[in-house]
Parts: sequence; C-alpha cells; structure tokens
Amino acid sequence: MMRLIPRRAKDLNIIEHKYVWISVSITLIVVSIVGLFILGLNFGIDFTGGTEFNLRVKPKTNISVVRAATGSVGYASAQIQSSGNNQFLVRVPKLDDAKTAQLTEALKKSGNMEELLAENSVGPGWGGQVTRQAIVALIAFLVAILIYISVRFEFKMAISAIIAVLHDLVVTVGVYALTEKQVTPATVIAVLTILGYSLYDTIVIFDRIKENSDLLTRQSKKTYSLVVNESINQVMARSINTSLTTLMPVVTILFFGGETLKAFAFPLFIGIAAGTYSSIFVASPFLALWKETEPKYRAYISQVERRNIRDARESGDASAVTPVLKKSAGARASSASAGARKTVTGARDKRPPPSKPQPKPMPKTSTGESGESTHASKPVPKPKPAQGGQTSKNLAKSRTKGPGSGKKKKKK
Repeated sequence: MMRLIPRRAKDLNIIEHKYVWISVSITLIVVSIVGLFILGLNFGIDFTGGTEFNLRVKPKTNISVVRAATGSVGYASAQIQSSGNNQFLVRVPKLDDAKTAQLTEALKKSGNMEELLAENSVGPGWGGQVTRQAIVALIAFLVAILIYISVRFEFKMAISAIIAVLHDLVVTVGVYALTEKQVTPATVIAVLTILGYSLYDTIVIFDRIKENSDLLTRQSKKTYSLVVNESINQVMARSINTSLTTLMPVVTILFFGGETLKAFAFPLFIGIAAGTYSSIFVASPFLALWKETEPKYRAYISQVERRNIRDARESGDASAVTPVLKKSAGARASSASAGARKTVTGARDKRPPPSKPQPKPMPKTSTGESGESTHASKPVPKPKPAQGGQTSKNLAKSRTKGPGSGKKKKKK
C-alpha cells in the first residue's frame, strides 16, 4: 500500500547554480538595453503628438478595409483600433487642414465610413507629462520599498528586492523595443502595476528566509546558502501558483480583448512572468551571494566544511567530502580543495603508527691498570671533610648538648 504513495521529490538545488541564473539575467538585460538603444521605442501619438479620428463605419467592416483607405493617401502605418459598435479609432501623425480633409474623403470612399464622430489633436506635451509623472512615481516607489524592507527585514534584502524590480522593468521595456510594440498610456500604467506583482513574490521568499536564518547557529549543520535554498523550495509552489492564477485572466484579455485592453495586458503578462523568475532566480541568489561575504556566515561555511571532512575521515570515504553548494569566493574554494586533498591522502594512505623509541645504550666501560672496569661517566665527587676537624661522634654529642643541658648544680 505504501508503494502506491509517490515519494516526495527532492528539493531543487537552485542556489548551487546561482551563477548560471545571474548570467542568464545579465544576458537578458544586455539584450534589452542593446535593443532599446538600436531599435528604440515606438511611441504613440500621445507621446509624439498627432491627430485622432473617431469614426463609424458600415457593418461587417474590418480593420484591413480601413487601413487600405488610410494607405491610399500615404498613412499605411496609421494606428487603427476597433472600439466596438462599428466604430474605429484612427491615429495618424499631426495633420494640417488640407491633409485632414484628404484623409476624411478617403475614409468615406474606400473605408466605408458613415460618420466622423470626433477629431482630436493631441500634442506631445501630454505624453511628456505622463512620462515625468511615471518617473517620479517609480523613484518614490523604490525609496519607499528601500525604507520598508530595511526596517522590516534588512538593508541587503532591500537592495536585492530593488535589483529584482529593476530587472523586470528593463526586461519588459526591452521586449517592447524588440517587438516594436507601440507605447501608449496603458503601457505606462501596466509597467507601474508590474512593480507590485514583482515585489510580492520577493517579499514572500524573503520572509521565509528571515524565519529560517534566525534559527541558524554555530551548532547548525547548514550554511546561509542552504537556508536560502530550503526557503525557496518551501514557498516555490505558492509563488508559482499565485503567478499562474494571476496570468490566467491576463492571457484571456491578451487573446480575446480589444486593442486597448491588449495594450495593457501585454506588458502585464511580460512583467508578471519576469517577476516570478526574478524573485526566485535573481533576488534570492544575489542575497545569498552577498550575505556570505560577512565573517559570521563565512565561519559557518568553514565549520560545515570541517565537519564534512571529519565525517569523511571517520567513514573512510574520500568521496563524502563534497563542497557545501558552490563556493561564493575564491578563498573558500581554495580552502575546500586543500581540505579535500588532505582527506583523500588520509583516507588512502593509512600509514602504520610510528615505532616506539629504542632505549639508549649503556655507556662503554674501560679497564684500568688494576683490572677493574670503570664507567665513562662523570667521577663521583669526594665527600667534603668535616668542618673544624670534628668527627661524627663529636658532632653527635654537640647536637645532644645545648644550653641548659646536663645536671644542675645544687645550691648550698
């Protein structure tokens, strides 16, 4: 019956491959920055200025028909968006009165336009104002997060969380540059919304790391990297399930929503996916790498390594001496290799204990003229003569006699 119950899968060793995850993130950031500088962003008329037409068309008229009409007068790249009820929004660069009349006439003839509902002229100042406000909101958000996490957890966790958030923003902007998606006010709103989703998973993981690291002592057989790895595995299912639940409605809007909703759903989808990745594979490994530069946690690593070496020596298995995850510094790597070499030497070469020292030989004897053997040791000093020529008998008497000894004379 117990065989039918599946065995629990082992924890994923994420922190051991922290350099791989960090390299992947750096590659994504570099590609995003290169795409941003080479291709640039495709800003909409809200940021560059232009003219917007809101028109009603005949039933069963699609976007391709309207685009063919705008292309006939030189505006094939016009932004055309369906707003429902046989209505379309047509956005083109800023036009003067003559070009406006020309485009309107083309829409009536070949675009099946029945009525021009509105014509709006948008200047670039509005888009610039939105951009400035978004930057101010981003800076205020980062400062607030830095203060809160530093107070609630610690400063290094705050910096790690901010790095993860910036990673998500750069990747999202890079995807927009590479795909040449148009940047609209909805895009700006979605990017600001990403910040909250990106930070949520990071805070959940950091909270568990703090709980487990508070129990870490010198008697523990763990390092800080092991604690971080266990914490990630404990909350990984929760983070992934939360992100998938959030992505489901976003994906639905992305495939079945209108153009306005798609402009909001696309950056939201990229940001949530990138936030889930960064909270597990960027913020946590970076935190473990930074924390293990502290003397306290370096001492834990050395202690665990010594314990592993001692256990390997006792068991006689040299292969049991394995490094604790991956060493985050060259000094630890060199010390570990030196310890492993000593262990292998001690395990393979079982040398016999050194023999007991032999007793020193007796000094040689020499035969004198009288035929008696005498040792070559130092001569025995002669006894000193008694002081004052006194014999031992006289000395004994002097010791027995003293003041007041002898018979007392009787008084007459």
